[in-house]
Formats: sequence, structure tokens, C-alpha cells
Amino acid sequence: MSGLGADATDGDGVLPARWFHLAGTERQGPVALADMRELVLEGSVGPGTWVWADGMSDWMHLGDVPALVPPPALRATLPAWPEPGDGPDA
Repeated sequence: MSGLGADATDGDGVLPARWFHLAGTERQGPVALADMRELVLEGSVGPGTWVWADGMSDWMHLGDVPALVPPPALRATLPAWPEPGDGPDA
């Protein structure tokens, strides 16, 4: 994964958001949005993982952050994402 240096910008002089996630009680990051999405695809993080990024008021479950939720067709191929009706609320 590529880390962002303190002076890395997105091309227009704006610093991109730094993303963090919890692995147990350990905070991981910062990583770029693209790297967070890669962690989703690898199965390293899932919908119940707590995440936070610059600009967010509080930590949220990854599954509640639209920028990190894969499209439905892709979610169906990821073991960390339960099929609709498979969760505890089913």
C-alpha cells in the first residue's frame, strides 16, 4: 500500500482525507481512500470494521460509509460481506 506523505496533495493543492480503521483495539493508518478500498477487497476489513477519516465527526462502521461500500455485485463475492438476510437481523 502506498502511504501519503505530509505534503502529498490530490493535484489541486488539497490534502486528501487520511483514513484510519480499528483492528481489534489498535488504530491502523493513516491510509489513502484507494488503500482502504483495497483492504475491503482483500477482506482485511469488512462492514463491521470501525473507520474514521478527516472530516468525519466520529468513528463509523465501514458498512455505513458509502465511499467504502463495494457495489452489490462485488459484495456478493466478498466473504466479509454477508448476503442480504444472512445477518443477525434476518
